Amino acid sequence: MAKHDMDIGIIGGGSAGLTVTAGAARLGARTLLIEKEPNLGGDCLHYGCVPSKTLIRSAHLYHQLSRTRRFGLPEVHPGPVDFRRVADRIRGVIAEIQQHDSVERFCSLGAEVALGEPEFIDEHTVRLNGRSLSARHWVIATGSSPAPPAISALRKIDYLTNRKLFSLEQLPRSMIILGAGPVAMEMAQSFQRLGTTVRVIQRSDQVLSREDKRCFRVFSG
Repeated sequence: MAKHDMDIGIIGGGSAGLTVTAGAARLGARTLLIEKEPNLGGDCLHYGCVPSKTLIRSAHLYHQLSRTRRFGLPEVHPGPVDFRRVADRIRGVIAEIQQHDSVERFCSLGAEVALGEPEFIDEHTVRLNGRSLSARHWVIATGSSPAPPAISALRKIDYLTNRKLFSLEQLPRSMIILGAGPVAMEMAQSFQRLGTTVRVIQRSDQVLSREDKRCFRVFSG
């Protein structure tokens, strides 16, 4: 049997990659995790689930403040949103979770962590930062990336994707969202609640077109 540097190699330090890494290392496998970004955590932590749900929570609470009379409470006038404070909270939540997704933590579990973009040179071996590293088995957990629609005019503007949206420091006065899936509608509702004028453009005849029809009926009131 060919000798390899590692029992298992994982490419991608997002939710899936970190789960596999922790499990393999705890079971005693020689484990290598490779991530191209400077921090572990992937899209879920930095550009997806965590920042989006943090924003949604802030927007929900702000919205509830304007509806206190419905709950038999005194009317509240919270004033305009200071979006820099919302952005600071998003960064703070990410930083708190990042402690548990640190390189040091996974090294303490027994895994080796390497940063960079690997290139396969054969079935079991990658080249990374001038080194050749081999593993008996590889897990490809590289996640996904934004896929902008084929609209030529988009090349002329600095449009936002999830990679940039949660780095905003000021609340946009207006926003057009292309697409009306679950994430698009979450963001549309949240920014609208915080004070942005939002317009959603969808090429099919209804929002949430890939979801159960009952979801659309509930959403549309």
